Amino acid sequence: MKRIHTLVLYIGMLCLAFFTACQDHLYYSHYQDMPQRQWDSNDSLYFSIPPMEHEEDVAITLSVRTTASFRYKDIVARAELLDGDSVISSIPMNIMLYNNRGEEASQGILVTENYSRPQAFHMRANHHYTMRVTHLMRLNPLEEVQSVGIIVEEIVEER
Repeated sequence: MKRIHTLVLYIGMLCLAFFTACQDHLYYSHYQDMPQRQWDSNDSLYFSIPPMEHEEDVAITLSVRTTASFRYKDIVARAELLDGDSVISSIPMNIMLYNNRGEEASQGILVTENYSRPQAFHMRANHHYTMRVTHLMRLNPLEEVQSVGIIVEEIVEER
């Protein structure tokens, strides 16, 4: 019995070490729900990023949650980093939707979540930045979009 307790203790410690080692450098994450599950290209989404204590390079990823009946394979959006009213950087970002559009695959799946590739931005210390996101698709509005979000992660160099 003592061996089982010791084994459980070691397994617990290994799991804790594993989860601690796998921590990413998430700084900020926020999603905005879309009214009536529609995203209109005239409706810019604004994400207020909390000020950082130190000057940092960050990676910003766009995320879109769509219903299983969303008809397209990707969404093209524009992400603009604003410092006050000034646009510091404007980048088109492509969000590939990886879910299979077959009927068998979509049964039972209510919402799928997909991400753009992370884009690097530089943020100065103690500045209030805002990320403005709009979609650049011809079809308007985009139907079956549940929510849109951003993920901001600190870029940490491996040594």
